[in-house]
Amino acid sequence: MPDISDAVLQDIQVRLEEFLKARAGYTAATYIDSGGSAAIFRVDTPAGYRAIKVYDPKFFLESNAKAEARRLDLQRALIGHECPTLVAVYSVEEAVGTAFIEMEYVAWPQLKKVLPNVPDDKVSSLTQQLVEAVTFLEKLDIVHRDVKPENIHVTEDFSKLKLIDLGVARGLTLPDEEGAEATDHGKRRRFISTAQYSSPEYLFRLDAPSPSLWKALNLYQVGAVLHDLINKRALFQDEVDIDNRFVVAKAVLTKTPTFPDTDPTRLATQKALAARCLAKDMNTRLQIVGWSDFTFETSTDPLAALKSRLAKGAGLAGSQAAASAEARLQFERETFSKRFCESIRTELIAVANKAVQITMMQNHRGAAFGYSFGLAIGAVTVVTEICFDWFEDMQNTSARVSIGAVIKSGESEVPQPSPQVIAAATINQSEEVVSLEVAYRVAEVLSQVLDMLDSVEDKSVLHGTDIGRICFGKG
Repeated sequence: MPDISDAVLQDIQVRLEEFLKARAGYTAATYIDSGGSAAIFRVDTPAGYRAIKVYDPKFFLESNAKAEARRLDLQRALIGHECPTLVAVYSVEEAVGTAFIEMEYVAWPQLKKVLPNVPDDKVSSLTQQLVEAVTFLEKLDIVHRDVKPENIHVTEDFSKLKLIDLGVARGLTLPDEEGAEATDHGKRRRFISTAQYSSPEYLFRLDAPSPSLWKALNLYQVGAVLHDLINKRALFQDEVDIDNRFVVAKAVLTKTPTFPDTDPTRLATQKALAARCLAKDMNTRLQIVGWSDFTFETSTDPLAALKSRLAKGAGLAGSQAAASAEARLQFERETFSKRFCESIRTELIAVANKAVQITMMQNHRGAAFGYSFGLAIGAVTVVTEICFDWFEDMQNTSARVSIGAVIKSGESEVPQPSPQVIAAATINQSEEVVSLEVAYRVAEVLSQVLDMLDSVEDKSVLHGTDIGRICFGKG
């Protein structure tokens, strides 16, 4: 969003001086920054430095005045809040023809400016603090809508974080008469930087405003910040550098963000989570990621847990290119699926060390092509299906990845397991990260089965148990 004009800035400064005259001890206003609708000043007050945001008066005179008034009410509701990772709001006042918001002055550097310096061991804690701020707002039925490194400040040692700028916040629900366009001032606001961190459905208005839309946007934007913390570089920065909003918009819609470093195990859990958050399809995103995923419990690495569990021994005694584009795409999908599942098998074999006999075979389940694993633990086999449900059109190289798993004891057939969507994958884009994430989930299944085997004498009672639904089912 471009800065306000010099003429508007001068007008705002005059109004601020007039406003401060009525406030005892408020002096020495220093300009900090501006966006498309307001300017921020640092003001010396009896309580120390405060930041005061002053709006361009025209936003309270035109047809969008109702939307701005609602946003001011939202910020009034935050006065005195106790969330340590969200900028404090002290007062919201309308005077001299505009609005003034007095906030905490955050002297910490902007995350956008120090991204290259963020240590890997601070990535998880910073992300958790951001989630704390976003979910705090969510519980108040408020969505920030502009979560990005530019609106985040961090301490110099990267131990603390604050989310700032509630200028485009809105309620999760909105009266019908305001509509979607009013919340962004129609076509007046050009927002390359905001587009950079907008989800496809929000940027292109693919879905009507709803709590689900805003939850999906929150997850996407937090995932985008996590992506930046991992890569030490902004999302879609190459496209932003071209300074063409259509190039940025195309990237948001079609380009899958990647993690180009050569070590797939570096921040593997964080990479997998960011990739899920950045899934292009809103419904898939809501299905495969939730706020509880941001705990980053390093002590519960499923592969490590499975290795430790197997070492105990408990529970084991009883148990080429085609001519047409369509054909070429199908070939690429099948090759990817095999490569992806072989990577999962390799991870499991390395950990199981012959304690689990692993077989893999091709599987077609309707349109969801994939592979089946037979994971034999003594006389019990965990029949595990990895399925790929491919998107179409511009996202036809991306798929929802689901796991279905059922316990087989004996020779009789078992029912088809219910597939549970757990990730989104794209051909040649961060494959190692996503395949490792799926391997983690299979490891969780096996660990659960081992516990169940220990809990029963007659292993046959487990026959037909949909263990995938138990581990990953919602509701």
